[in-house]
Amino acid sequence: MVVTSDTLIWKIQVADKQVNDSEPTTLAIAFDTMVNSENMLIVLGVIGNVTSFFVFASLLPTIWRIWKNKSVDEFKYHPLAVGIIHSIMWVFYSMPFVHPHSIPVTTVNSVGLVMYIIFNIIYYVNTNKTTRRSMVLHYIAEFVFLAGLVWSTLVTFDSHATRSGYVGFFCVFFGIILYGLDLGITVKAIRAKNVKSRLLLYSLVCFLNGLVWSAYALVKYDPYILIENSLGALIGCIQFLLYIGYYCVERFRTIKLSPVDDC
Repeated sequence: MVVTSDTLIWKIQVADKQVNDSEPTTLAIAFDTMVNSENMLIVLGVIGNVTSFFVFASLLPTIWRIWKNKSVDEFKYHPLAVGIIHSIMWVFYSMPFVHPHSIPVTTVNSVGLVMYIIFNIIYYVNTNKTTRRSMVLHYIAEFVFLAGLVWSTLVTFDSHATRSGYVGFFCVFFGIILYGLDLGITVKAIRAKNVKSRLLLYSLVCFLNGLVWSAYALVKYDPYILIENSLGALIGCIQFLLYIGYYCVERFRTIKLSPVDDC
């Protein structure tokens, strides 16, 4: 078979056309994937802001009772104080010079920070002098730590990856402390048989909030958001199961006296 120059030119042109036609398809797929991921992040970020607001707002009944009664009763200030530094840590983490493109994290934790500051002020005004001194020392320690963290982050590390890793570690650390305090309150409430229906709803909201932000972290691939919120979802699930178990036990005790309903 004789291959003429015209045939070779035609084959080359066909091959070039196939290559050129395939490039837009590949780019289009990549672009669609990126757009879909960005849209998913926006949706999850908005939902996460809503669920997180309800988590923060769950303290409102307690704070209102403190304000109304002018007494903190047996409620400890530690979750409120840790909540401040936890929110500040995540706001700092989401800054453009630490971990850019994290606007949903900035907004939700900025709202949380404002709410925690208000809660702390109300608690401080209505507690005794001994607790006030303890709170002041706690705030001073937090301020010194945060100042040192900000300085060491900006001076020691010069890339987003290293800064994110350094600050993200402490974000997760304080998140674990906050979840531990929260779980302790749950156990104490169950032991004291002082469980209310809103606590059951609160644990469910915490569980859903953890799931939403875990999904956000998976799409964005942010290990620090993923670790903390996976733990938050787990703690919320444990709290929910503890409350359900408590209600079932109490209902079972009631059934012994009047076996009408079933758990």
